[in-house]
Amino acid sequence: MHKKDFYENRALRYNNFDKQGYIRYERACNLMEISPDSAILDVGCKKAHLLDILESRKIDCNYTGIDISKAVIDNLKEKNGTFIIHDLMESLPFSGNSFDNIFCLEVLEHLENPTFALKQFHKVLKSDGALFLSIPNVYNWLRFIGNIAGIKDREGHIHSFTFQDMNTILEFTGFKIDAKCGTYGIIPFTPHGIKNNNYFMFKTNILFLTTSYIYKIKKL
Repeated sequence: MHKKDFYENRALRYNNFDKQGYIRYERACNLMEISPDSAILDVGCKKAHLLDILESRKIDCNYTGIDISKAVIDNLKEKNGTFIIHDLMESLPFSGNSFDNIFCLEVLEHLENPTFALKQFHKVLKSDGALFLSIPNVYNWLRFIGNIAGIKDREGHIHSFTFQDMNTILEFTGFKIDAKCGTYGIIPFTPHGIKNNNYFMFKTNILFLTTSYIYKIKKL
């Protein structure tokens, strides 16, 4: 299956509310320093929960969301922002130094060439801006069990990143890590609990429990 077909099919199965995604955005926003009228780019915007959080906190900003899926973008037309269909393996359609903050949560591991995407982020991010990345935790207990059991990935992940990997790829693309935190742990109530959204979630930074890590990143 072609990559774009894969993500269009996934978009058709998205729920109206992505509770995992919402918590990731909340955790990332807690690391953010934002001034009025900031320009924000949301990469892989999905349900535009970042925009919902900013509006709930009464943060007035210029929001742009991009996603590879036409179905995703079509479903966001009623929201108060700019939305663009875009494949991150193509150059970003923005001029240099356009954004104060870029959010790219649970996207980098899906990309054929993460380095290319990071260089694009570097180009469009302002010199004093911040990039927020979230990356699945390779040491999470559920992911570890899945690897041992040989369970096939169904999310479209094609890369994994340790902290050392992240530090290196960011340095190679002109960035440095400014802050880091965990997101949440998951305890399924049934063996199929994650697939059916039947699980208990709790915020955590603990290595083997947190599902992913959020990095606040600045330009070198």
